[in-house]
Amino acid sequence: MPEVESGETGVVVIGDRLTLPLFRMTGMKTIEASDQRSAEEALRQAASDGYRIAIVLKHIVSDEDSIRKVAARLNITLLVLPTKWSKPTPFNVEKLLAEALGLG
Repeated sequence: MPEVESGETGVVVIGDRLTLPLFRMTGMKTIEASDQRSAEEALRQAASDGYRIAIVLKHIVSDEDSIRKVAARLNITLLVLPTKWSKPTPFNVEKLLAEALGLG
């Protein structure tokens, strides 16, 4: 039986057992995963339960491109959320702004 009502867009958070209680306290649905493989399996489970939006905590993802491909195949919109345990990724604000304005 699907977790999400028919016609409803559900949001699920996929992360580790230490972080997920914080999301549960806000009323969000969660699926536990500890690494890349279990996160991809959690995405498959989320899709079969009817979820269309997934938030995956970055520190459990080792290959972001791979998990994005899995999400695309499952027709799930994916947000990889940085955490204090994930490696920081440097970014160029000017380049991002230029791209957002259609200049880059």
